[in-house]
Amino acid sequence: MSVIERPLETIQELFRKNWKEKAFTDKDDFGVTKHFQELFDTSEKLSKIPVLDAQSINTLPLNSLVRFKCMVQDTELSQEVALFASTISNKPNGEEAFVCHRYSDGPQEDQMLTSHQNQELMDLRSSYYCVSVPGQSQWVKDADKPADLDAALDGLRLQEAKASEVIAERFPFPAVSHFAVVVKTHSSDVSIGVTDMVEVIGVLGASDKVSSGDSFDFQGESAAGPRIPTVHAILMNKVDDHGHPELAVNGRPTKSDLEKIVKEAKTIREELIQYIAQAVRGDKFAAELVLLHLLARVYSRPSGAVLGKFSLNLKDSTANSPVAQSLEKVFKSVLPKVHAIPMTLANLNKNYFYPRGEEQLCSGMLQVTRGTLLLLDETAMEEGTLIDQGVKNLKAVSDVSLYQTLNYVFPYNNLEFQTDISLLIISFGSSLVPVDCGITLTPEPSTPEQQSEPTEEKLQSFRRYISALRLAEYKFSEDMAKEIETEFMEQRKAASAAGSTLITPNDLAFNISLARLVALSRGELTLNRECWDHAVSLSKQIKVRSSATTQ
Repeated sequence: MSVIERPLETIQELFRKNWKEKAFTDKDDFGVTKHFQELFDTSEKLSKIPVLDAQSINTLPLNSLVRFKCMVQDTELSQEVALFASTISNKPNGEEAFVCHRYSDGPQEDQMLTSHQNQELMDLRSSYYCVSVPGQSQWVKDADKPADLDAALDGLRLQEAKASEVIAERFPFPAVSHFAVVVKTHSSDVSIGVTDMVEVIGVLGASDKVSSGDSFDFQGESAAGPRIPTVHAILMNKVDDHGHPELAVNGRPTKSDLEKIVKEAKTIREELIQYIAQAVRGDKFAAELVLLHLLARVYSRPSGAVLGKFSLNLKDSTANSPVAQSLEKVFKSVLPKVHAIPMTLANLNKNYFYPRGEEQLCSGMLQVTRGTLLLLDETAMEEGTLIDQGVKNLKAVSDVSLYQTLNYVFPYNNLEFQTDISLLIISFGSSLVPVDCGITLTPEPSTPEQQSEPTEEKLQSFRRYISALRLAEYKFSEDMAKEIETEFMEQRKAASAAGSTLITPNDLAFNISLARLVALSRGELTLNRECWDHAVSLSKQIKVRSSATTQ
């Protein structure tokens, strides 16, 4: 497809056809955005565009069309004034033309600027530092790449090899390999924030040498610092953080996809609980809570409350227990984004869990996209002392668990950002982090040590089930609300008369939140009596299991 190989030719044609100098504003893209949106309006068409990553950067030519799914790590890079359009003289015939440079590094090798300075127009560019999605599972990476990638690259002319370099402290997880790009945008309408997950479609530019010290300025060739590839964004689409890459262009399920999954939900639910149970030593009750945890997301923040979060603590006192490793394996096979963090003293005392910096924003282990599951293994913690840095890190994790917020720490102030991170904590006793739900594991002695692996087809159904129901629109009917309210008042009245412990408003709120997840897990998009009763039953068992002695 010539537009993939030579996108600048298509852009120049649109410029010649639609450009009106008197109407020029910084928002005017002379039809480029609309044209490329129409060209690549389906997942199938998008898959034709080569994926930019640490391998392909060495083979993709400059000025070819690429796509890069990434997390925005920093939006505060220095703006630059760049050449928007100018009169150039084509080599070798000297023919003059007024051309656009917006989506490129500037005039091409066969173009020379003329002396008509009054015919030069300037542009303001914003630059974002973007990294490969932290914790992204291998099956997502495979799904994002076209099966015929080699064919897609066929015919593209190999130019000079471009080194893939990164600034290590700008990625959340220490010592984890990743890929970074500076994305240059040309529209003041782009509303992108830190940790947003985006898919960038744009023109591959040259690699800039970038300072990795206290500033993030583009440097000359003699400057020290890594060479970071650049992409001139044509389209910069937000991708749903909880979504499945194969459900739709933006990761959200279509109506037909959702209807199909809802019909099969009960069957998939039981099979998935069985799969998870193998990882938690046969404890099906714990496996069901883990499933509900996988479906949870923050869906509303009314008056400071955080609705939808469901942090979970599994207590397992068994020495050398394989539960953390087994769960990590299960999660990576069915979830788009997972990362395990051993909560060792060294990790807590020496690393950063929160972003911080001055002019340069350094990352922290909690600076991840919404919808990421972090598996925290407190069983890895040895005896010793938490120093000040470790206490600050635990405070950051606790803020995410309690409020789904994360402080970005700067010299003179902190900025609070909202998060939506799933926290599942494995510990010997109660976790150091306050959680929404904590239970003691009760192993099933007859559980085989070796986990049976689902087929790829079965794994695909699990992945679609989780992503679709996580995002499904759920309604709490007025009739059920009235029934629950009446029931709540009657239970409090009866408990008061009997002199027993009263059910509290917090208990009610927890049960309502649990009921939402139970209903979704069964493919019910509206709460019914059966789901409510099951949620109440789970809640009672949680209270018993939360205080049980670990085995």
